[in-house]
Amino acid sequence: MIKNNFSKNKKAQISFLPYLLVGLVFAAVLGIFAIATTHVGDKVFDELTENEYINSSNKSVQSVTQVKQLMTKASDQLVFFLLGAVLLGFVALAIFSDFHPIFMGIFVLFIIVMVVLGGILANSIDEVRETDILKDKASEFTLTNKVFGQSLPILIAVFGAIGIIILLAKRGKVTSPV
Repeated sequence: MIKNNFSKNKKAQISFLPYLLVGLVFAAVLGIFAIATTHVGDKVFDELTENEYINSSNKSVQSVTQVKQLMTKASDQLVFFLLGAVLLGFVALAIFSDFHPIFMGIFVLFIIVMVVLGGILANSIDEVRETDILKDKASEFTLTNKVFGQSLPILIAVFGAIGIIILLAKRGKVTSPV
């Protein structure tokens, strides 16, 4: 039988929390970077389709247009799934941790910090979306716009609450499922 050292080491449980914070900031920065990069990429692809060597073949123009469309969709999905992984990290941390009052207090404080940071990050991404240059490109990021809008602090609070409920359910000295 494999022993789960993670559940026995309270320090390891608490040291996992900053990774969630870094993941949230990374997802937001990646979202801003993806909007700017795909905007510049569209300009590059437009120049490529106007090039006489590429423009001479209809298949080449179709390939460039297809890559242009896929780049925006892939970037949008990448940011969405990265944020989803961070939010599911709350639940995973709660599932694989054992209940301890100190850890519970730190977990609650950490969720409050994450909700506040989520609001700040949502506002900064809104500012990027409202710039004149990036407004049209940002509107194509449908999944990112849904999660990195006003609902980001709410999503963080909901997933944090689910994590707290899971931790509270383990008060009866129930160990981790693994």
